[in-house]
Amino acid sequence: MSAPNDVFRRRRAHLAKRLQRPLVIFAGHAPARSYATNLHRFRAACSYLYFGGVPLEHAALIIEPGSDGDAGCHLLRVPEGPDDALWFGEVPDDAALAAASGIAQSRVADAANLQRVLAGRAAGGLVAPHPQTIAAARAAGIADANDAEKLAIIELRLVKDEHELRAMRRAAQAGIAGHAAARRVAENGGATASDAFAALLAEFASRDCIESFTTICTARGEVLHGACGGGKLHAGDLLLVDAGAEEPTGYCSDITRTWCVGKPEGLTRDLLATVVRAQRAAVAACLPGKRYREIHELAARIICEGLVDAGLLRGNPDDLVARGAHGLFFAHGVGHLLGLGVHDLEEFGDLAGYAPGRKRPTRFGDCFLRLDRDLAPGMTMTIEPGIYLVPAIWRRDDLVTPLADAINRPAVEQLLASNFGGIRIEDDVHVRSSGGPEVFTAAPEIAPALE
Repeated sequence: MSAPNDVFRRRRAHLAKRLQRPLVIFAGHAPARSYATNLHRFRAACSYLYFGGVPLEHAALIIEPGSDGDAGCHLLRVPEGPDDALWFGEVPDDAALAAASGIAQSRVADAANLQRVLAGRAAGGLVAPHPQTIAAARAAGIADANDAEKLAIIELRLVKDEHELRAMRRAAQAGIAGHAAARRVAENGGATASDAFAALLAEFASRDCIESFTTICTARGEVLHGACGGGKLHAGDLLLVDAGAEEPTGYCSDITRTWCVGKPEGLTRDLLATVVRAQRAAVAACLPGKRYREIHELAARIICEGLVDAGLLRGNPDDLVARGAHGLFFAHGVGHLLGLGVHDLEEFGDLAGYAPGRKRPTRFGDCFLRLDRDLAPGMTMTIEPGIYLVPAIWRRDDLVTPLADAINRPAVEQLLASNFGGIRIEDDVHVRSSGGPEVFTAAPEIAPALE
């Protein structure tokens, strides 16, 4: 568990003050791969873990309105079968489950009792998106949590406490070690992206961590969610490694570095330096009260400055950002929330990412911004600007033609023909009340290759 049981009781009590009906938070279950008993690794739902659910498949927490975090709370689990120990080893007994979660043992019960515990009352639910969980919620007549219930959870989870920050620092250290190993492989030359990926995974495993998401390790950095692998890396190639570690209690890191095989030179060095400048300025701007969208726009402006200096764009950088020219090269948002999920609170969509009264932009590039809140102490997020040469973007007349006067098209085409790829630099940032932001993932062994 990520914290002592009294921490989970307090979290449940805070939530219970905002509830008008019982709330059921499901853990979910491991999805099948190619057949029913060939399963992916089980990972409990984020809010279930946050409120003290012990990571058990098919389990659920029930929190009653007005609960003190113990009385009025139930932990439902599937009892151990007679042969389970043969396959899975010994599992904690109910006394241990109760002690870990901070719920009295008398209220640890069989998950089959869900309807009985609710006693026919209407209840809301956070239903993990797995077939058996959905079926169980439907059979019990549990409706999806409403926006008020979701917002109560979002407001609690947005601000990380000392236990969460400690876990995130552990995840960051594992992530740093993995990236350092990948860098050593990539920069030496003669290796493949798969070699770098293998070195990264070995470091994660040695620290009892897993990937917090499917790693991106590729010389095709312009493919934002690209697969790992490829042929040998050659001098001058850019290897983009976007990977994070999930430590044993579920907290995540998310780091991107773009390594050049050999010394970066010419335009490659110039564009890499531009991304580094944009990233550092954006990180430094992560201060209490700062609007996250303004940080995105700051990064976009510095990227436009660099693109003008590199001869790829023409014009005033502020005017270029106002016209959306940055979206041709920097087509995603500057980052996202981070915590128990690598895209923390993503299950709540824009209800979590956007403050009340704010809406997601519609313009290409900016429309992928996942966060637009005013930052507050305890919030944690990524900062990850980039520059990419994406062939599919440059084939879209609807995006390119309105900006034709600002684009040095021959220079762009030359980069596209060279399979330039993409550059991204990403760090994990904690907003502090004073002293500037804490960068969990700052480390000299994975400093950008310009240094």
